[in-house]
Amino acid sequence: MKSFTKKIVSASVLLSCSLLASAAHAQSSVWQVSKGNDSLFIGGTVHILPKSEMPLPTEFGHAYAQADTIFLEAPAPDPSDATAQMQMLKALSYSNNEKLSQKLDPQVKASLENKLNEFGANLTKLDSFRPAMVSIVLMSMELQKQNLLGEGVDAYFAKKATKDNKTKSYLETMEFQLELFKAMGQNNESNFIKYNLAQLNNYGGIFKKLVSAWREGDTNTLNQVAIKEMQKTDPNSYKLLISDRNNNWLPKVEAMFGNDKSEFILVGVAHLAGQDSLLTLLENRGYTVSLLEVDNVVAATTREAE
Repeated sequence: MKSFTKKIVSASVLLSCSLLASAAHAQSSVWQVSKGNDSLFIGGTVHILPKSEMPLPTEFGHAYAQADTIFLEAPAPDPSDATAQMQMLKALSYSNNEKLSQKLDPQVKASLENKLNEFGANLTKLDSFRPAMVSIVLMSMELQKQNLLGEGVDAYFAKKATKDNKTKSYLETMEFQLELFKAMGQNNESNFIKYNLAQLNNYGGIFKKLVSAWREGDTNTLNQVAIKEMQKTDPNSYKLLISDRNNNWLPKVEAMFGNDKSEFILVGVAHLAGQDSLLTLLENRGYTVSLLEVDNVVAATTREAE
């Protein structure tokens, strides 16, 4: 029981970190967005990054060094803050004795039970959670099984900014993200769980392909891996997680221009690929978007500084 509880809390930590343009190959997923003489940096992040993928590409360090303010998606509670973690778990649990199993087709319920059994878990312990929380628990178990768990790019820079006394700001509140997750799969529980189970069947391969594309700035592959399948199989989640939020962020990014500050915005890399990407929206508004490539001299200097 204690082991399973640790997995639930671990999944809630993943939740607090989550919340995934013209295509080309570059050094990494960092772009410079310019209008006139003003510019800022936007970096695509992987919310869960194995230690083997460190250190980060040089372009991230360069953009960070230039920035006065680091913008993240939302503030994340400290993983050691048990009260905050329990609040998150409560927000993603059903009330009034509702159960997820009551909302699933028999075949989907059986498939979910079989997958949980593979991890040494069972549906009874998860039945009071909403679909998004169950999917996050499944993902965390699969990543742990494949030894792919690790601190994400967002968490790394959040800690670094605190240590360096750099200003941190956010595009969303944690409360907004919790409401977002509560809405995922609502009134569509069977299809949502079915889609997530299908993703798990080849999650290791998908994850490694995504990380490789992220490291190269390969938005074509990112679009194929992170966007198109979601658009096809789970359009409601795509709208909630990706396209709606990109449109919400657009005016906030535009408001960062015209001041004497330099900003580095860090968002899940899935927000920077495909026809609805934040980069495409900015290009459509007349901004110049270019992949950041740091030359060898600057790269060496940045490595020494870190």
